[in-house]
Amino acid sequence: MKTNKLEKLFDRLRQEGWYCGWGLPCCSNCAWAEVPFEHEVGPFTGESVDLSKVLFNHEQDCEIDLFDYDDNAEECEVCYGDEDDCSECNGTGWIVDEKILEELDLANREYCIFPHYTSDEQKDSCFCFAGDKEGVANLKAILPIIKEMGCTYNWNGKANTRISIDWE
Repeated sequence: MKTNKLEKLFDRLRQEGWYCGWGLPCCSNCAWAEVPFEHEVGPFTGESVDLSKVLFNHEQDCEIDLFDYDDNAEECEVCYGDEDDCSECNGTGWIVDEKILEELDLANREYCIFPHYTSDEQKDSCFCFAGDKEGVANLKAILPIIKEMGCTYNWNGKANTRISIDWE
């Protein structure tokens, strides 16, 4: 993956002790359970992750809508997307034209059973953060860093909404 503005932002935030993630499993609730206990990259590797300093999106934020590519796609009646190695749907839950699957290069996409965009293919996303008082204060503190790294954001500054970041 080439280093785009979002990846540069993530690298910069990791210097400040933030955990940053792309395409964590499933939805917001499931993704929170996947935040590691310890930093896996950056200068804080091996140290505990401060859950008030996390920024990540999840699979639903970056899923590829297969219908955008193949309006004849059909739901897989063999596994319904429950088997990674399904011979009918390759674990996507949808029967899609083979040429489209090759174009999307599903075999080389990480993290997801369902195909999803990388941060190089997507130019904006909503992100999860800790919604408690400390988490909101920490997110507010990094808003200048988001701008400094060439990204823009849309957020009302409240815990009950997610922040949207654009890195195009």
